[in-house]
Amino acid sequence: HHLLQHVYILFVLFFLLDATSVDVPVFDAEPVCEWPRKSGAVGFSRRNLYQRSSGDGASLQDLSLPTPPQGFLGREIDMYHVLNAVLTKRFVSLVGPTGIGRGSLASALCHYISDRKSTMITIETIYYVRARQKRGNDGMASVINPFYKQLVAAGKAKNLPKGADMDDVFQSIFKALSKVKALVVFDRVEVLDGTEEAQEFPLFLSTLFRETRNVRVLMTACKPLGLSTLGGVGEHTLRLGPLNLKSTVRLFAILCPQVHTGEERRRLLELLVTDDTQARLCHDDEGITKRTRKILMFMGNGVPSRTFNAAYQTSKKEYEDFLNNVN
Repeated sequence: HHLLQHVYILFVLFFLLDATSVDVPVFDAEPVCEWPRKSGAVGFSRRNLYQRSSGDGASLQDLSLPTPPQGFLGREIDMYHVLNAVLTKRFVSLVGPTGIGRGSLASALCHYISDRKSTMITIETIYYVRARQKRGNDGMASVINPFYKQLVAAGKAKNLPKGADMDDVFQSIFKALSKVKALVVFDRVEVLDGTEEAQEFPLFLSTLFRETRNVRVLMTACKPLGLSTLGGVGEHTLRLGPLNLKSTVRLFAILCPQVHTGEERRRLLELLVTDDTQARLCHDDEGITKRTRKILMFMGNGVPSRTFNAAYQTSKKEYEDFLNNVN
């Protein structure tokens, strides 16, 4: 089993290199001290992240994918781990606090896979479901109904008659996916927390895994479900942390209206990131200096949503004062 898995990963890696030169590093990222040891890797770079492979047309299911995230950087290693997990596990939970970029990473991953489905043995179709906050106890409907509508639009499921209950919708979904090689992304599942229906989602997943053989699920949430098994399938959890110093400064420089040109962005990066070791550290890592901590605090501590806010809300005077006092 393990030998076949390694052969499969090498097969995927070989064919995913068609969009890049063999003389160019497949990861457009800063060097790492030690490459992840887990077996199985698929190379990619930001340059070709959304580049459609020749001959691959967008399927109807692709239309459910959200717009590729803007300002998406610094997540190359995280994406490596999530892609690896999605290709080898049936249930992957990507967890982290609100604003850390779970949805952006999931979206970028889906676009990457969608653009290369001809090379993906285990994934032929992607369904992306972003849960919406709803009042009352109909949170489960905000997750399941959009998914069911996607299946109907794709011709995989039939419209149910009026008056059909949620169990009818469940059965229609299970039947539609019984023989499909699909990746289903449930984004922002935390909207179910605190509702009476919070326990229905794990039951739904449990039945989905029992009734299908080739469906994989990527869930984004603040915390994992924490159950030992769902329909015989274990939960593989990946935790998404903050960006390091270098990625935080790069993101801030791209977004901040006070930084006008590419040359100014380059100079800002050179001014603030002067040490390779500090460049790789996050705000809560050991060995971080007071200077690095000060920079990260000003730019949102590596939480992308906070970095967005800091970049757009910083006035010219605040920006100049920060540069004058950072050392």
